Amino acid sequence: MTRKILCLFIVSMLVISGNLFALDFPDIRDIRELRIGSFVSGNLDPGQELWYSVRTTESGILTVETAGSTDTFLEVFDARRNFIMENDDGGEGLNARIEIVVTFDTTYLFRLRGFDADESGSFRILANKRPMPHITELRIDSTYSGRFARGEENWFSVRPTDDGLLIVETMGIVNTFLAAYDDNWNYLTEDGDSGQGSNARIEIPVAADRVYYFQLRGFSPASFGSYRILASLVTLMDAADLPLGSFLSGNLSGGGNYWFNVRTAESGRLVVETTGNIDTFLIAYTASFELIDWDDDSGEGLNARIEIPVEADRIYIFRLRGFARGTRGPYRIFAGME
Repeated sequence: MTRKILCLFIVSMLVISGNLFALDFPDIRDIRELRIGSFVSGNLDPGQELWYSVRTTESGILTVETAGSTDTFLEVFDARRNFIMENDDGGEGLNARIEIVVTFDTTYLFRLRGFDADESGSFRILANKRPMPHITELRIDSTYSGRFARGEENWFSVRPTDDGLLIVETMGIVNTFLAAYDDNWNYLTEDGDSGQGSNARIEIPVAADRVYYFQLRGFSPASFGSYRILASLVTLMDAADLPLGSFLSGNLSGGGNYWFNVRTAESGRLVVETTGNIDTFLIAYTASFELIDWDDDSGEGLNARIEIPVEADRIYIFRLRGFARGTRGPYRIFAGME
């Protein structure tokens, strides 16, 4: 993942957990009903926000989008006021578009505003729903080849056999887009270009024997063509032991990822850093692959350095790679307590 993607990931996790801000929801009388298969027209004033509710009568895929020349921004919340996702320019031109899997007889709330505080103008907001899709099983360490037409989507399910970090990515020349859901069809995350070239790549911590769903489509409605999609799983067993107070040496290959685990003996501050002449990048996770921190150049020169508070007798996982996909050469990695 690039630095930009990691930053967006951290921010989105804060938003989802409610730690970034507390949102004041309007009175129910100020929320306008938006019926499936219909649209509502209106005008946005600078700084104004408008709220709409959509009630589903059956499960399926709900799309809410705006139309017009106004630069719009949409957010969606579930019936308990939990944030689900947001979008800026997923629709045509500067219009916002949100697509989520919905359940039977449930209300979803949509907040519409201008992308900038001074944005104003006319708009239309539309709601449509389509049935649940056909889903193809994608097995771990296997590749599926397919093709989609303009506006078409393909769906895949992955059932990990172990706890770990699930990586689903596309390969090819088509500009792809992936969205991930858990086994209750709760939205998890999405990505457009974290893979090689214009390919999508999603990484999520997963539990054994649970099913995860992935929507694959073109990045834009005009995208089409052949693709390959691959699922892989990184587990604790894939990480080499990095004893405290010691160095490990190796060689980075272009695009390679190297995994290490550190077991702490006591609480304190754990430091993991690289030394050498190549530009390295480190990412830190908990033992269940929840993201903790990441770093590029906090060490000496172009070396990465991560310092995190830790608890006694816990395992922490670190991923080492080159900052750029083509970075290669010798490295040393060190772990110690401060």
